[in-house]
Amino acid sequence: MSFTRRQILTGIAGLAVVGLGAGGASRYWMGRRESQAGSDFVLIAAPLDIELVSGHKTPAWAFGGSAPGTELRVRQGEWLRLRFINQLPVETTIHWHGIRLPLEMDGVPHVSQLPVKPGEYFDYKFRVPDAGSYWYHPHVSSSEELGRGLVGPLIVEEREPTGFAHERTVSLKSWHVDEVGAFTEFSVLREAAREGTAGRLSTLNGVPQAVIELPAGQI
Repeated sequence: MSFTRRQILTGIAGLAVVGLGAGGASRYWMGRRESQAGSDFVLIAAPLDIELVSGHKTPAWAFGGSAPGTELRVRQGEWLRLRFINQLPVETTIHWHGIRLPLEMDGVPHVSQLPVKPGEYFDYKFRVPDAGSYWYHPHVSSSEELGRGLVGPLIVEEREPTGFAHERTVSLKSWHVDEVGAFTEFSVLREAAREGTAGRLSTLNGVPQAVIELPAGQI
């Protein structure tokens, strides 16, 4: 789920319905004035039931109402301003994987920021210097929170057109679920020390056994 800056400014009063305290921004904005935190996006982390195994629901956690989460796009050199709202039953953050940014925006709990508690929010604001395909995810209880679906793509577009006629974002995810869609152990120590703990089911853009169809001759 994402909104433009104009939509946020016209609907900011509606944020009260998610239980945001009047002092929430000052607590999590590391002493910066709230007026500096004008957001281009609002991103909500919340529980979401998804169907990974046919006929069964999996109690996932998701950014923006989908798993993988909302695709965020910004142009190289521009500012990304995002209000992150936590509607999960646990603390969390957002880490911007691979992005060069100020430490206080890096999403590492108790190092660069306090964890965002349930019902609270954090304003992220940073300039994205490098074009590329990146992803965002939590750094709180990472194996479980990522395992439950909290991942999403961040695309930083080139300053100049690339010349490609088509562009498609492909998000691959391994899920730790059993035959009825219930979560299994997210990390097994012996496997984690090697290549990582693989799940039994994989998805492409959230769809098991997905197929991407292209016209003949298209690359």
